[in-house]
Amino acid sequence: MTKNLKRFLTILLLFVFLVSSATSLAFAQDDDGVIDFYTVFSKDDVNKNRVGNSIYNWSIYMPQDAYINKDPKGSYFSMSSSSYKANISVESILNKEGFSSLDEILLYGSNIINSPDTAFKIYSLKKGKDKKGQEYIEITSVYTDSFYVFVDEEESSGTFNLTRIYLSKNKKYNYIYRLTISMDLNFYTEHKNLLYKIADSFELQFDSKNPNIKDLADNVTSWRVHKNTSYGWQIDLPPYWKSTDIYNFEYNSSTQSFAPLYTDEEIGLNTQNQQNAISAQDQFQQQDYDEYLSVSFVANSNTDFNKWLATEMQNIELYNKSLCKIISNRDLNINGAKAKLIELSIQKSLKKRVVEKRMYVDFDKNKYLVKLYVIEDKYKKDKQKYDRIINSFKPVPTKSKYLDSILWTGDLKPQNNFKTVKLNIAPFEMNIPKEYKTNIPYYFYGYYTQIIGTATFPLSQGISDVETLTLYNTPYSVLTINGGINVDTVDKIIKNTMQLWVESSEYKSKTVDMKLQKYSNQDISIYKLTYVYNINKLSELAKGNPNRDFNFLNLQNRVIFMIKYRQYYYTIDLSVPVLYWNSSTLDSFSKSISTVKIDKISFSKLNIKFNSEDLEKFRKKDN
Repeated sequence: MTKNLKRFLTILLLFVFLVSSATSLAFAQDDDGVIDFYTVFSKDDVNKNRVGNSIYNWSIYMPQDAYINKDPKGSYFSMSSSSYKANISVESILNKEGFSSLDEILLYGSNIINSPDTAFKIYSLKKGKDKKGQEYIEITSVYTDSFYVFVDEEESSGTFNLTRIYLSKNKKYNYIYRLTISMDLNFYTEHKNLLYKIADSFELQFDSKNPNIKDLADNVTSWRVHKNTSYGWQIDLPPYWKSTDIYNFEYNSSTQSFAPLYTDEEIGLNTQNQQNAISAQDQFQQQDYDEYLSVSFVANSNTDFNKWLATEMQNIELYNKSLCKIISNRDLNINGAKAKLIELSIQKSLKKRVVEKRMYVDFDKNKYLVKLYVIEDKYKKDKQKYDRIINSFKPVPTKSKYLDSILWTGDLKPQNNFKTVKLNIAPFEMNIPKEYKTNIPYYFYGYYTQIIGTATFPLSQGISDVETLTLYNTPYSVLTINGGINVDTVDKIIKNTMQLWVESSEYKSKTVDMKLQKYSNQDISIYKLTYVYNINKLSELAKGNPNRDFNFLNLQNRVIFMIKYRQYYYTIDLSVPVLYWNSSTLDSFSKSISTVKIDKISFSKLNIKFNSEDLEKFRKKDN
């Protein structure tokens, strides 16, 4: 019996081996035999000779010595091969313009045709067709190593570039594909067949049944439990959701963030035309997710849960009351852990309302903050999915052995939370909250330049001795303080400054409510300008135009103090996103203004009572 069983198992294993070998050979591509093979990616991938992306629906031959640069999202792919002396890249470009043919791309898609790889010396630009009938635009060019090559001289060294541009005819995949192969020029001269072997192997399809294709797409298609064993928590993640921490340097290591790797259109959940689904984004803005999750380990201390919660709730109070509403507020018990779940409805723009769920958890002195952010339409469409995410959060007893006490910053905050800032050129000092910082992080550079780009400080006549101090309290406010010598009269300065504001399209269209107030005595003149967007008026302007929207994080409300004292002129400019325009921020700013000291004048000792000015008097007179 035992011998018969062994014989049966031996025959069975041999049969399986022969079947699997035959399957691999059926899919294997013919190769020169010149290039040595070795294991790539993993032991399971040793027989793979193609690489591709099942989300973007393409594949290409892969030399076995290929070095792969794998982007998590995969819309751009590149690999290099020393044996082929070549670099290969494939870029999936969303067809935003709605091109329906290669001829349209040739006529109107110069930004696609004139890519960096084709900006060299172009030798050909033509249309071709692969063995499966797929058409493409082909561009060949040469980049030479020397700057001193004559115009008509034959290149002797450099890089030969072949670029092919494909347009997918599959409505599900509304992409333009750009394949680029760069090969050493001398090597190409002797081995043209190797370059075209790679180029001709490109296909606008991904055969999921082919075991010899390596799929680079991160396509986890089922729910899974994500555990953080460093800080002791777990949560359920939906299909295709991945960690975004590598791109979010603003978070420290105790915060993990997650978002969908692909859009609904990319994974086929939404069949609407992708062109219509695209909304123009400000060039300075970072990626703005439609869905987003973050889990923060805040502290493990004896701080009372209610005290901690009360302090955290102050962050919600920073929203503009007209743009943020609390939908629900309830207490929870999660496996013995105290918790509070708050649901917010936030109007981020005229056409974009989001649902934000915040869950505060206290488990055995360990405190966590879980945030889930979803576009309102998506939330209503799949409420069960998002409720499952937030409700699945659980603190777990397993934590890193290196985790020690982490202080909660709320325990460290002093009563006197102000600092003094001074100007050197002109006599000036002012107390401001310590939350303001003077260094601008690089990822807020666009936001920063947008704010200081508005001309509110006119050049002085003959003297330009001006000092600027810019501070920020991200993302709620930016404070800019200017001071210096200006020998012009106060009337001339204010007239020149205000003329810019009252001649602006925002003022003329009444999309902003603008007010100028004045206080003066024999020593000093103080003007206060308020500039606040009228949301109702913005709605009227956008009515009937589906592509017009106003982002309440980009639009800035302003309060500007303009001060003339002797030969000195100052501006104190507070800029706050409309989304965070609130009484708390304005009260704090008013307290700071009351601490201003200019030379021997202290604002706290002035009985400042403002009178309103007529803005129309600053309008340019018609000739």
